[in-house]
Amino acid sequence: MKSSIDNFDLPLYGQEPNTAPPAHLALHRAQRGFLSIDGAFWLMLIAVALGFIMLGGWRMIGTSDVAIEQSNISTLMTSAKKLKGTSGYGTSGQNLVPSLIAIDGTGSMRISGSSLFNQWNGAVTVVSNGMTFTITEGNVPKSACITLTTKVAKDPQTSTAINGGTAATGEVPSTTATSSCSSDANTIAWTTY
Repeated sequence: MKSSIDNFDLPLYGQEPNTAPPAHLALHRAQRGFLSIDGAFWLMLIAVALGFIMLGGWRMIGTSDVAIEQSNISTLMTSAKKLKGTSGYGTSGQNLVPSLIAIDGTGSMRISGSSLFNQWNGAVTVVSNGMTFTITEGNVPKSACITLTTKVAKDPQTSTAINGGTAATGEVPSTTATSSCSSDANTIAWTTY
């Protein structure tokens, strides 16, 4: 019959104790590495998800630029109408931008001296035609051009000209905007009362 002491692997006097790790720990040491397969899978999944988030964010920024610019144009139109007197907006060809800057009527457009610039660093002018005025924007990308020309002027008092073409009164159909906004540096002019 064995005693309970026999169950232990005690070294005999003068012998070194057994320093080998237990079998279950030795297996884990042999498989140790930088990443496990499931860890690499999760990292790839996270990378793909971040890529989609960044792509969506980039698209939203582009959409945001168009929304901001649409708001800026509406602000310019509303503010310019405040400048109208009994004889209209002044002599034909008169620059209304300095007056709009003075009354804080430019929205979030970038101002440099007495010049305005849109979201795409294109020049923006507001010029009197006597009883009407014209807002002109340059350097507008094609997708923004289509959106702005179909959304800004929906009333019969406003006409829209794309890239110097024939002005359309009221709402511009999307098919017309798509064919007229042909490049990535478009010019749009809105004339209103």
